[in-house]
Parts: sequence; structure tokens; C-alpha cells
Amino acid sequence: MSYSTVKDILTYSRQLHQHARNLFEQLRDQTQKERVDMMCHLLAEHENTLAESVTRIEENLQQKVLDEWHQFEPGSISEALAECVKIHPDISVDELVAMALRIDDYLIDLYSQMLSESTSDGSRLLFSSMVELEKSEKMRTVRAALSADDW
Repeated sequence: MSYSTVKDILTYSRQLHQHARNLFEQLRDQTQKERVDMMCHLLAEHENTLAESVTRIEENLQQKVLDEWHQFEPGSISEALAECVKIHPDISVDELVAMALRIDDYLIDLYSQMLSESTSDGSRLLFSSMVELEKSEKMRTVRAALSADDW
């Protein structure tokens, strides 16, 4: 297992959200279904919001927290999104939501692992807030998905 700084972990997280946003935006171009297009738009905004949140969090962190080392090997973003690339022309709203929730769960697990291994108050506070941010946004996605039946 290799090591990464908190800054590296946040960069990875932001890039993952940006790639997911791009994926949902590309799906919008490929679909002819109005409900799928609307959900792709919503999910792209969800990922964009999270990417921007990570940027703001990083900008407000103390340098000593950003420079902390943690046991984390980022791997490629395409590997993290591997299950999300099962895209086909007739993709459903439910499949889209499942993709978004897998991304959220992946990052919740990552931040929870970092939280459990953190040795400083600064990184514990950071990863705890990152877990809560992802959980909160995940709940928003679920609520939006439930309301998609009304579209």
C-alpha cells in the first residue's frame, strides 16, 4: 500500500466527481428520453456541487492538514467508475441513480477509512465532515430519484 497526502486524496475525490459529472453530461447527449435527460442533468449538477465543495474545503484547510500522509493508493478514476460505465442507449433512470449512489458509497467508504486511520484532530474533522457531506448529497439524490416518478 502506498501513501498519499490529504491534498492528494482531495484531488482524487474532486477528479472523480468531475469525471462522473462529465459521464452524466455525455449521457444527456446520447439519450432521447426526457426523464433520463432530466436525471442526467440533476446527477451532473450533484457531481459538480460535490467537486466544488471539495475545492472549497481544500482552500480552507490548514497546510499542515493538507500535508498529512495517509495510507491510500488512489488507483485510476476509470477503475473507480468501472461499474458505472455500463452505459447503453436505453439506460433507465433507476440505473442512472444506482450509478450515482455507487460513486457516493465509494467515497463514503474511502472517507470513513481515512477517518478511522486519522491521527490528528484536523484530519479527523475533515474526513468526518467529508463523510457527512457525501451522505447528505446521497440523500438528496435519493429524494430526487423518488420524485422522478412524478416527472
